[in-house]
Order: sequence, then C-alpha cells, then structure tokens
Amino acid sequence: MVQVKKADMRGAMLAAAFDLFSRKGYAATTLTEIARNAGTTGPNLYVYFESKLDLVYELYEPWMLQQVDALKKNVFSLRDARQQLQRLFIGLWSDIPLADRHFANVLIEALASTSPETRKPRDLLQVLDGLVTEALLQIVPASRADLVADGVYARILWMAFDGFSINQRLGQRFDIERTAELMTAMLLGE
Repeated sequence: MVQVKKADMRGAMLAAAFDLFSRKGYAATTLTEIARNAGTTGPNLYVYFESKLDLVYELYEPWMLQQVDALKKNVFSLRDARQQLQRLFIGLWSDIPLADRHFANVLIEALASTSPETRKPRDLLQVLDGLVTEALLQIVPASRADLVADGVYARILWMAFDGFSINQRLGQRFDIERTAELMTAMLLGE
C-alpha cells in the first residue's frame, strides 16, 4: 500500500526538527527524537524526507532566505553606501548567526559531519552568493563593482559567516563592528 503524505504531519515533523536542531544542534538530534516530538515514528520520517540532511535543508533554506531578505530590507532602508555595507556585514556576521538560538550553525554542523561522497540536496550557497552579490552591486560605486561582480567576494563573506557563526555559538565574541568598518573601508577603497 502506498503511503499518503499529509501536509500536517510534514509540518509537525519540520516544527519538531526546527525546535530540536535549534536547541541541541544537528549531531545531538536524532531522527527518533524528531519523530517522537512530531507524534509519529522514525520510519515514517523517511516517507517525507530522504535523510537527516534533506530535512535540515528543508528547514534551513527558507529560514536563511527569510533572514537574508530581512537583512537586505534593513540595508536598503539606509541611504549611505558606507552604512549599507556595514549593516550588511554586521547582519551576516552577527545578526543571522545569533538568530533562533544559533540556528545558522545547524547546516554548518550537518555539512561538517557529512561524508565527502554525500550529495547536498541543492546548492544553497550558490543562491546565497547571488543574493549577496546582487546587494553589493547595488551598494558599491561603479568604479568598485569589478571587485564583487563575479561572486568571489560574496563567497568570502559567507566563509566568514561560517566562522563567526561557530564562534558566536561557542560564546566567543569578536569586534564585528570594527571588522565591518575595516571591510567597508577596503571595499570602498578608502
């Protein structure tokens, strides 16, 4: 007999997973716990999600896209390029990593503990690179656009995001404002 997927069961699984991943992290959260908190069984999870990593992506991608969208709205509410860049950097390196009990760490932890042969469900980083590159191109002067146009600068920002996310979760604080000021000055050629 074919199992029929139910939207409310899928939603309960996602809600339980988000709560557990946010509180405990990726490695410490089991599929059995997620199923139990969702009111179902472990094997039933596989009807909805191919793997624990697939489940993480189902949660993380919309969460991250929402975070980046909110950040971009905040950035573009400012008029000055210097303020916009600093706000973008602080958002990427502090606000998003701190959101929802450090939820940003869940995908980092998941990917760090996944075997090299495992295929990612989708290339979220490429999408995020594009969003940040698009924002940077709207902010930087035309004379500096060549520095960000190819997406490499955005990839560096996301690599820094990973490091800041991990360290903030561990309670290590850095002067992100000063780092943002420095990166802004460098990007604007000051």
